[in-house]
Amino acid sequence: MKLHKLFAGRLPDRQSIFGVYAVIVFLVYSWTLFTSFYKLPSWMFYLSVGQILSVYAYAFSIDLLESILVLAGVLFLEFTLFLALRNNKEEFQSRSILVVLIVLISSVLRLILFRRYGDIEAFLSGELVWWLVTLSLGLIIAIFAPRNKWIRKNLDSLAERVTVFLYIYLPLSFISLIIVFVRNIN
Repeated sequence: MKLHKLFAGRLPDRQSIFGVYAVIVFLVYSWTLFTSFYKLPSWMFYLSVGQILSVYAYAFSIDLLESILVLAGVLFLEFTLFLALRNNKEEFQSRSILVVLIVLISSVLRLILFRRYGDIEAFLSGELVWWLVTLSLGLIIAIFAPRNKWIRKNLDSLAERVTVFLYIYLPLSFISLIIVFVRNIN
């Protein structure tokens, strides 16, 4: 009974979770498309159209899994670290979007900074420090920034705008899952 009272009124609504997931999907899938479009011209020289579509089917299947895992991580943070914050329910969407933006942009920056094979030792040696700084900075920003109404309004607006990508990327992901499943059965 006490556990129910702790969670009552503090849990985010479905629309807020949906908005956070829309931002995650937009970032993860757009990064995949951005990096693959760079390689697409060379693929056209030695892969058939069916093989290229197969590459995208596998990529979208992995993106679906990644986006679900990122959402699960955000919800875990919300129900553990951020539960005691005041205005938890009102600030959930903006706080979670900030965490997602900081973690995913940090991942992209890390990949851009260490993109050559010769950088593997530097990449691995700085991994712990990079993520400790990123996560610490992300948590601090996620706690204090959503209290600003202008920041919260803009992040909520971002979530509304990118929701349209769910209607594009999720059906493509489910079609991709079917393709991957059929390809692996044969």
